[in-house]
Amino acid sequence: MDEKLDIDLVKDFPILYQNRYKNCQYTCMCWGFECDSGWESLIRELSEKLENYNLKHKKNPVIAQQVKEKYGVLRFYFYGGDNNINNLIDEAENKSAEICEMCGKEGKLCIKNNYWYKTLCENCKVKLKYDNVKEK
Repeated sequence: MDEKLDIDLVKDFPILYQNRYKNCQYTCMCWGFECDSGWESLIRELSEKLENYNLKHKKNPVIAQQVKEKYGVLRFYFYGGDNNINNLIDEAENKSAEICEMCGKEGKLCIKNNYWYKTLCENCKVKLKYDNVKEK
């Protein structure tokens, strides 16, 4: 993710991303947001919900441990929170499968060299030389 977007997310949601600059022996957040900038608005929307939860539930806050792309979709690893938090994160991860990771437009899961998955819009798919994932 673009460095400025990373910095802004950490600044805007300090409880949720309190581990961002901690040692890699403690958290994977030390590597920042391991996805492209097209998902920033999706991550920001989720972060707002999680930070609001944190402000109301100070004894059991949600703390991000890793935010990344895996197999073409968003993965948000954390500790704390409750079942409602799990549902919010599941919803965001599912939405990411329909949002281009590069530009944020409508996208779908694509593949490159039978190995690298990414959710992309048609323009980014062509630009990065990805193919459509074949439906079974």
